[in-house]
Amino acid sequence: MNKQKIPVTIITGFLGSGKTTLLNNIIKQFTDKKFAIIENECGDVGIDGDLIIGKNETIFELNNGCICCSLQDGFVNTINQLLNSPHQFNHLLIETTGIANPDSVINTFIATEEIQTKFAIDSLVCVVDAVNIEDFINEQPEVRKQLALADITLINKADSVQETYLQSVHQLIAEINPMSRFYNVSYSNISNIDILDNYYFSSQAIEQKTVDFPLTDGLRLDTSKLIGRHDITTEGFIIHGDIDMQKFESWIKGFLFFNSHAIFRVKGILSTPDSKQKLIFQSIDTSCQLEYGMDWNKEERFNKLIFIGKYIDREMIESSLKQTLINSSSVKQQ
Repeated sequence: MNKQKIPVTIITGFLGSGKTTLLNNIIKQFTDKKFAIIENECGDVGIDGDLIIGKNETIFELNNGCICCSLQDGFVNTINQLLNSPHQFNHLLIETTGIANPDSVINTFIATEEIQTKFAIDSLVCVVDAVNIEDFINEQPEVRKQLALADITLINKADSVQETYLQSVHQLIAEINPMSRFYNVSYSNISNIDILDNYYFSSQAIEQKTVDFPLTDGLRLDTSKLIGRHDITTEGFIIHGDIDMQKFESWIKGFLFFNSHAIFRVKGILSTPDSKQKLIFQSIDTSCQLEYGMDWNKEERFNKLIFIGKYIDREMIESSLKQTLINSSSVKQQ
């Protein structure tokens, strides 16, 4: 992870979940940071008025040296506006609209070369309204996708529901994205949570998450139970041996292109015969990244990929992954 890049924290969540309250809490708590903030112009509440010391048509100055920019002229233009402003900042906060999928924001930082050289995604934080989450998951596909992409999930308004209900909310969200970190909060209070500088999109974090991801029967869901609840699951695959990268890249690009509506995120570890290091792979929709990880040393080589998406066809993916191996091997299905 290049620490010279400016870290980016993306805040997502459905309308009324508490995103802007979280944004205000972060600004107040991290007084040592010089934030740039791209704020959701459609929000029902805005930056705390007590924090604002001055503003022009598009940029707000905050009393701790931060700046806030309203998203008006397109996302890339807004980022360039911040970069070209006289304000210096060392962390970028982005609040997405409650009715939007966050993947287009993520893609900007992965697929836009000029922006990629200056920024690195720290994490995607999803704020959940504990009171209404079950209804939102059933009725709003955006909510399911926000949860599927989250690195940190804040279950807000936790003090407003019973403990047994809160446990069912945890289970419901974990079925969609068991790799997210879950925290119960009230009023989006993150005073005891490491919310910034986690670098969950770094190769080191992805490598560790992939290694830790359990391939057990208990994680694979009975899809008959998902009817009327949600259609997103997380599935893991492991193959031992070496991947032919030309075959893999050809397959994964085509697979993601034709399944862009269904596959939201892929992350994993790949082994190739010409590299002493692990290759760390991740994708958001059709945008892919490959980075070098730790050395293999004497560890037995393997390829492990984790897919988050809708209606994942295990047999098809397993069959396709087998075809990318240099030597024939079998996919271990657990």
